[in-house]
Amino acid sequence: MKQILIVDDVPDNIYFLEVLLRGNAFKVVSALNGVEALAYARENPPDLVISDILMPVMDGYALCREWRMDEQLKMIPFIFYTATFTEKKDEELALSLGAVRFLVKPQEPDALMACILDVLADTSVRDNISPPEATTDETGLLKEYNEALFRKLEKKMLDLERANSELELGIAEQKRLEEQLRQAQKMEAVGRFSAGIAHDFNNILTVIIGYGDMMRMKCAMDGKQRDMLDHVLEAADRAKSMTSSLLTFSRKQPLKLQQLNLNDAVLGVETFLRRVIGDDLTLAISTSSQHLHIMADRGHIEQVLMNLSVNARDAMPEGGTLSVETAVINIDNEYISMHGYGTLGRYALLTVSDTGIGMDASTCQQIFEPFFTTKESGKGTGLGLSIVFGIVQQHNGHIHVYSEPGQGTTFRILLPLTEKAEADFVPALQVVPPGGNETVLVVDNEESVREYIALFLTTMGYTVYQAANGEEAVNLFRQRSGEIALVLMDVIMPHKNGREAAIEIRAIDDSAKILFISGYPYDIISERHLMLENTELLMKPLAPSELALKVRQILDR
Repeated sequence: MKQILIVDDVPDNIYFLEVLLRGNAFKVVSALNGVEALAYARENPPDLVISDILMPVMDGYALCREWRMDEQLKMIPFIFYTATFTEKKDEELALSLGAVRFLVKPQEPDALMACILDVLADTSVRDNISPPEATTDETGLLKEYNEALFRKLEKKMLDLERANSELELGIAEQKRLEEQLRQAQKMEAVGRFSAGIAHDFNNILTVIIGYGDMMRMKCAMDGKQRDMLDHVLEAADRAKSMTSSLLTFSRKQPLKLQQLNLNDAVLGVETFLRRVIGDDLTLAISTSSQHLHIMADRGHIEQVLMNLSVNARDAMPEGGTLSVETAVINIDNEYISMHGYGTLGRYALLTVSDTGIGMDASTCQQIFEPFFTTKESGKGTGLGLSIVFGIVQQHNGHIHVYSEPGQGTTFRILLPLTEKAEADFVPALQVVPPGGNETVLVVDNEESVREYIALFLTTMGYTVYQAANGEEAVNLFRQRSGEIALVLMDVIMPHKNGREAAIEIRAIDDSAKILFISGYPYDIISERHLMLENTELLMKPLAPSELALKVRQILDR
C-alpha cells in the first residue's frame, strides 16, 4: 500500500484529503508544517508528498527546497496544493524548486485523484526529478521566493483586515439587533404588566367613580362636601388616565384624538400639578397668546405634564421652580440642521424645566428607556419618562432633553399644529341619564363591581338579577329567559367566560340582548376572539351616566 504524506496547517484540509486518499486504498500520514514533515519523512519516507505553501515554522517553498537537497528524499514526487499562491509566478517558482505538479484549491475529487495516480504511475516523473543545479542563481531564487512570500503575506494581511472590519460591522449590527430585541422584550413586559394591572385597577376605579357619581347625582350636599367629592372624583379620573396612558404606551389601547387647545390643557391641570409638586416648590406657568390647536388625546397630554412634574419634583429635594411654557415654533431646515431633530412645519412647543440637580450626558441618553431609573430602589419604576416618550411619538411629535449636573433639566416637546382650528372644547352639561323598568342580568366575578352596577340600575328603575360567573348566568337566564331583557356581562370570568355564556344564552333565546363589559385592554379581548357577533363592549371603569345611556340605547333597539 503506497503511503502519501499530507502537509497542511489546516485540520479540515488534512481531513478532506485523508478521506479521499484512504477511500482510494492509500496509507495517509500528515504533518502541520515543513519541519514536522521532514522529521517524519526521514524516518519513514513516503511515496508522495502533497503540501500546502503558506504554513507556520516552515512553509511549503522552504520544505520543497530542503526536500530536493536531501539525498534520501529528493527522488520522491512533490505536489503543491494551495489556495493562497495562485499566480503564474508562484507556479514557476514552485516548479523551479523541484515540484512535479502545482494544483490550486479546490480541485474536484476525481480530478485530484487522477493527477495523484498519474504522478505515481509515471516513472518518467521520478526519473526526471533532480535537485536544483549548483549553478542556480541562489540570490535570484531567494529574491523571487521572498517576493512571492511577501505578496501572499501582504494579501493575507489585507484579507484579515477586511475580515476584521466585516467582523466589527457584524458585531455592531448584532449588538444593535440585540438592543432592539431587549427593547422589544421590555415593551412586551410592559404590555403584559399594564394589561394585568389595567383589569384590577379598572375594577377598583369602577367602584370609586361609580359610587362617587351616584352621590353627586342623588345626594344633597353642601358646597364643602361637594368640593371634597369633586376632589375624589378628580383623582379617580387622573388614575383612569394613568391606566389609559400606560396601555397606550404599550400599544394595548388606541389614542382617542380630538382637536384641543394646548394652552387649555396646561391650565386645566394647574391645580393638580400644584398638589403633585407640593408647597415647597414654585410652579410657574406661561402660555402662548396664540391658540395652539393640536390633534391629541387630552388625558395623555395631561399624563405627560404629570409625569414630567413628578420627575422635576424628585430632582428638587431642597426646593426650586418648575416652569411650564407653551409657544409656537416654525421648524425649517436650518432648525433641523442645528438641533438634529424635527420635521418641517409649524408646531406647538411645550417646555417643562426645573432648577434641580440635573443629569450628565450619559444619563440623558438613557432616560427614555423602559425601566431605566436613577432613583433609589422602591422610589421609581423607570416607566414615567418612557410613557412620556411613547405618548409624544404616537402624537407624531418630538421630544428633546437638555441637562447638565447642577444646572437643572429642560424637556422640549413639539406637537404638530392643526391646519384649521375648530371650536374650543366645551364640556357637555351633566344630564341625569334615562332609566327604565326592564329586567337586567348583571354578571361579573368582582362582587364590588357587581353590587355597584346592580345598585345603580335599581335606582334607575330597573329590576336586577346578579350572577358571579358565566355558568350561573346561563342557569339564571334559562330560568327567567322570558323576563330578562338585557344581559350585562363581564368578558373574562371563571366557570365559563362571557363569550361561552353568551353562546349558550343565545341558544336559549337567539334574540337575547347582550352588552359586554371589561377591564382588560381591547386588543387582548380581540386577539382571543372573546366577543360575540352583534354584541357591544363597554370598557371599565364604568361611569354611571355612560352605563345608563348605553343600557338604555341597547334596550331601545
